[in-house]
Amino acid sequence: MKKKIGRFLTYNRNRKIKAIIFNETRATLLFKVIPFLLHSNYPDLPGFIDECPFGIHLFRPQEIVSPALFQHYFPSSTAMRGDAASASVQSPCIHSLKTIGSLGTIAQTEKSDCDYWVSVRYEELGQRGLSLLEMKCKAIEEWAISEHRTEVFFFLMDIDQTRENRFESAAEDESAGSSLKILLKDELFRTHILVAGKMLLWWLIPPGLTEEEYRKYVQGLVKAGKINPDLFVDLGYLSDIPKSEIFGACLWQMNKALDSPFKSVIKFAYLELLLKVKSQRMPLFSDKVKRLVTFPEKLTSEEYKKLDLAQIDPYLLLSREIAAFYKMEASEQKRDDLIRECLFMKTLEGMESQKRRAGKNDHLKNTMALMQEWHLLPDNHKHFLQFRFWSLKDQLDFGAKVHEFIIQTYKRLRWIFRTFENETGVTITERDIAVLGRKLFTFYQKKPHKIPYIRTLSREAMGQKDITIHISRYEGTDYYYAFQGEQDTNSVKKHSELIIKRETSPIQLITWLLINGMLCKGTSLHLTKNFQSIALFDIQCLTEAMLKTFPKIHFAHIAGEKLLQTETVVQAMAVVNFDKLPVRGSKTLNSTMITANSWGEYFVEDFTTLIQLKNSIRLLLTKHYVSRWNKNLEIFIPPQKEQRIIQQMIEQ
Repeated sequence: MKKKIGRFLTYNRNRKIKAIIFNETRATLLFKVIPFLLHSNYPDLPGFIDECPFGIHLFRPQEIVSPALFQHYFPSSTAMRGDAASASVQSPCIHSLKTIGSLGTIAQTEKSDCDYWVSVRYEELGQRGLSLLEMKCKAIEEWAISEHRTEVFFFLMDIDQTRENRFESAAEDESAGSSLKILLKDELFRTHILVAGKMLLWWLIPPGLTEEEYRKYVQGLVKAGKINPDLFVDLGYLSDIPKSEIFGACLWQMNKALDSPFKSVIKFAYLELLLKVKSQRMPLFSDKVKRLVTFPEKLTSEEYKKLDLAQIDPYLLLSREIAAFYKMEASEQKRDDLIRECLFMKTLEGMESQKRRAGKNDHLKNTMALMQEWHLLPDNHKHFLQFRFWSLKDQLDFGAKVHEFIIQTYKRLRWIFRTFENETGVTITERDIAVLGRKLFTFYQKKPHKIPYIRTLSREAMGQKDITIHISRYEGTDYYYAFQGEQDTNSVKKHSELIIKRETSPIQLITWLLINGMLCKGTSLHLTKNFQSIALFDIQCLTEAMLKTFPKIHFAHIAGEKLLQTETVVQAMAVVNFDKLPVRGSKTLNSTMITANSWGEYFVEDFTTLIQLKNSIRLLLTKHYVSRWNKNLEIFIPPQKEQRIIQQMIEQ
């Protein structure tokens, strides 16, 4: 038993080391400073809540946080002074603190948030104590993002409820509502890093047992004195996955893939693997991770020979499993290729986010060697290494390939799900199906005046350093082009392959660039010489105003309640006389209304008269409560001689 505990601690330490190598400053915050704040409740430390329960079992703050580290993060605090009242507690309330997700794996990026699974006992805390502890966690979350630009989230999970696969916490909102229970617990088991507190007893229980056999095994360990139950957290055992839960999980992965698909494609493919197995219940992947870490005696001699605890990576293991599944049939070969490509892209995305950090090239070289050894390196990996220099066409082509995989896999899974749709135990509700269906329609459906979303790899990855606007006239119609890079009148004629988009309206073009992530705060705009009165300054001012007015929408974060209700406009901007045509009375006045609704859709509608614009503003107020007084309507008029007159005309 000591050997198994030692193997887990070695594996856990290696996962932490990977996170430290990736970003030492961030790892220090996540593995040392934040646990210290949860273990303390001192008035001049972040997260102080009067009378709040606090403290982590088995945590020794003096061994984790040195005086120098404490001084660096909290220079004005007196908590560690010799004459200060104790900042820690004798009866800690947090039994175990773990991360769940990509931290310390090949899938980690600088933008990866950190989810903490906080194991507590509700009966020990009571309702008031639980509320106070939630407030403390919320205060630490806010401190981490405001002071250190690091997103962390705490999910307070009752140990007894978790053991019984009941999750009555905010984790449901984040993780899938009705559809995920066992899969969420499986993800915890196979991806977690123990940050502080008690180790999961699960690591010491042989894989492949039934629930009853698990109970008897635990009782035997305690009775024989092989373990001290006070040093472990028993979150129960998982023997298999009911297929009835998997379809809901598929829908939620599809939802997350709309924002950033690389990791979701891998998980999505894993769920297809689970559904295609003939038996009604499927062994959990977490058991395979457990065999490698604490039960190597259950491996084949060949597997054991290759085993290196430092190389065990949950995402690599999962990808290898999926690639092998798709490789079984010739018709699935292209999916095998896509899985390996997405895993490699996810890896590159993480390394790219490290910028010029020392050791980045060595890290990439070592990771590629490991992927090669596991037959996960794409055949065309050299092409993907040049991702940052891809043409827009290459980016969109690969994005279309990924989205096509998602759509086609959803259709296949929906057909499979119908075979057991009427069985008992189906965990996803009609409400969640409606919510997810609405998100998919929001992304893919075409509507009049709607700005379409491109089927891109990641809107975060589509940001352009430079965009050049070029205007040309053909057969009496003006066309507005967006080109990649900084161009002039001559170069745009030679580089048609750098065209991003063409529109007949500059506002329509800029809106499309903005909502698809190509135009962002870091983008420099350029304008070629043209025959119009529009200046580069006008375009820059409009862009700045739009970036302030319309924050980037993350589909995975749109509240389900909003999607179940009728869509409503939540933000609007009127762009008036952008082309600076002479104002001759109120009959002719060009304007454009840009609106964003509660479903995450953007619309652009053009008007040619003042009365049309006023009717639009009136409708926004009476139907959607959108107005300048409510601070969700902006009116943008580019600098011009008649700017004040136009303003007065609108206000009359």
